[in-house]
Amino acid sequence: MSGTYSEGGKLPSEAKLSERFGVSRMTLRGALEQLRQQGLIEKRNGAGSFLTKRAYRRSGLIGLVIPDYESYEFFAEIDKEAKRHAARLGYRVELVFTRERTHDALVRDIRRKVRKLAVSRAEGVIFRPFVSEKMVETNKEIVSIFRHAEIPVVLIDSDITRPPKRSSCDLVAVSNVNAGRIIADHLHERGYGRIAFLMEGGNPSANANWSNRLFGLAGELALLGCEEGVRSLDFTPTDERELARLLRSRTRPDAIVCGNDEQAILLTKTLARLGKRIPDDVAVVGFDDIEAARLANPPLTTISQPVRKLAATAFKTLLARMRYPNNDPREILLDAPLVVRRSTAASAAS
Repeated sequence: MSGTYSEGGKLPSEAKLSERFGVSRMTLRGALEQLRQQGLIEKRNGAGSFLTKRAYRRSGLIGLVIPDYESYEFFAEIDKEAKRHAARLGYRVELVFTRERTHDALVRDIRRKVRKLAVSRAEGVIFRPFVSEKMVETNKEIVSIFRHAEIPVVLIDSDITRPPKRSSCDLVAVSNVNAGRIIADHLHERGYGRIAFLMEGGNPSANANWSNRLFGLAGELALLGCEEGVRSLDFTPTDERELARLLRSRTRPDAIVCGNDEQAILLTKTLARLGKRIPDDVAVVGFDDIEAARLANPPLTTISQPVRKLAATAFKTLLARMRYPNNDPREILLDAPLVVRRSTAASAAS
């Protein structure tokens, strides 16, 4: 880690190492074997022990790449937990994100910072991809930069490939499909039968995580025999005109599920301006369980992201990938509990 030996550098002989550290040959050989198993040295018959490429890259640096870090509250908790686990094991974490807002400037900035991280001898990277469909190629480019530098990558929260396909990266995320099913069960039990999913003014394929939640929601309602199914809404949560038109229609929903808590809270405020009561006129469900969800009026029923467990699992998965780079890619999906609050009281129809 100090850079004393260059890549492919030969270590001193066993005799010199034993003398330097004041240990027996047997103890020394046990230590060298552990280094070999970790991929840090290789033994060449008749020549001695040599450092590998991986050993040369030992820097103690882990990259945490979250391009839109400042957009969502729970990313700060992921950063905090990753740094806590890293410090305990002697690593340091460098957070990489961008404050640019226009598409071209954002792509240029994050590309420059990712390349800088790659040449900084990062040992591994935890990467939370952009979830927007228009950023798919940028996500792939980021992973490609690290792979070209032979730096292992673990994805957190979302894949870089649209479902049902999977990339060749390790992935640690919430089971969004199962979360959608949990929401469906809850609403069905409380008597809600006409359910809508608010897609933040976009189509269902614009956000892979949200589309998985919609998939789980619709699939579970179908299994429960709900003939109405799920209606996808293509307007923003602040659009009073479209929301009022929806609530006057013959097929108005009695519950609206949102892609995240921010959207759900905006929706509750728009409903209040329209004179609608929650949950009497319409129930609202969010996702993430940010602090504002607990303080909303009424408090918001939502799926709670297991942020600490996500960060811890991603870090452990990265360490395993660093040690065993040739293992098959893993997909680790964590359960996320439903937190029931007053925004989904029992339906009057139940």
